[in-house]
Amino acid sequence: MTTRNHHIIATYDIHDPRRLARVAKISKDFGERVLKSVFECTLTRHQFDGLKKRIDETIDHMEDSVRFYFVCEKCRRQVDSWGRGPVFFIEEDMVIR
Repeated sequence: MTTRNHHIIATYDIHDPRRLARVAKISKDFGERVLKSVFECTLTRHQFDGLKKRIDETIDHMEDSVRFYFVCEKCRRQVDSWGRGPVFFIEEDMVIR
């Protein structure tokens, strides 16, 4: 049984520098930073739920903003980028026999 991966763009605007650092560290555990407050992630639903939970427990809901955009496979292949950094860090499953 295969687990479906979702391609997600995570963005945030965090008011407090300490919370900002914590959210960045959490996001780095789940994806690749492509801009200062933008991460591209390829996650299972379970991993995404873990990311959301950790960020939800960290932010101030009255001051901060976090958004997750799901990108379909067709749209992911059409992403244009210039400059540094990979587009959608993809970890391929490897089977060693």
